[in-house]
Amino acid sequence: RSIMVEHYVNRNSSVSYVGNVYLGKVQNVLPSMEAAFVDIGKGRNAVLYAGEVNWDAAGLEDSAPRKIETALKTGQPVLVQVTKDPIGQKGARLTSQISLPGRYVVYVPGGGMSGISRRLPEPERIRIKNILKGLVPDEAGVIVRTAAEGVSEEELTGDIARLKAQWEEIQEKAENPSTSAPSLLYAEPDLTVRVIRDIFNEDFNQMIVQGDQAWED
Repeated sequence: RSIMVEHYVNRNSSVSYVGNVYLGKVQNVLPSMEAAFVDIGKGRNAVLYAGEVNWDAAGLEDSAPRKIETALKTGQPVLVQVTKDPIGQKGARLTSQISLPGRYVVYVPGGGMSGISRRLPEPERIRIKNILKGLVPDEAGVIVRTAAEGVSEEELTGDIARLKAQWEEIQEKAENPSTSAPSLLYAEPDLTVRVIRDIFNEDFNQMIVQGDQAWED
């Protein structure tokens, strides 16, 4: 006897941009709002607040004041990720602190800090910490998800390697002279793949999908 505990519906009409990475184009900077409006090619401009700016990527000296007008200029391309879909008259919310979710870890290319889910028992946290030592580049960070409990070194290595390659591909596109802003550099997979990546653990023994396309994916 089965009990349904969660039900997800994905409609083509309600496409989400959350998690997508764009090379956006700064339209205007509003110092009074501590925000910049960025064109990501979706008609309405998206908003990047000062608190979400990647100050390291902005190339400012440590002594420089962290003001949005010192980091961003009108017309400049900027690498951004959508954190909130547009609602009504409000444009999408952005961050320039990119993070890429995998099965066992979230890879944070510009964040030298690493963290491990508090839900994991202490011996497991120590084991994972030791595995991660040689895997993560100095300038990057990873957040280890609860799903990592008990997984092999090989699986963790594979997850990080895949995300690292994904980030390198994004960077390559962003730095390629033929890539003009605004353009999409990385799109989050659809709901079917996201549910498996983000939610599945050993408690699941079956998944039922409808349609050939979902099965193929």
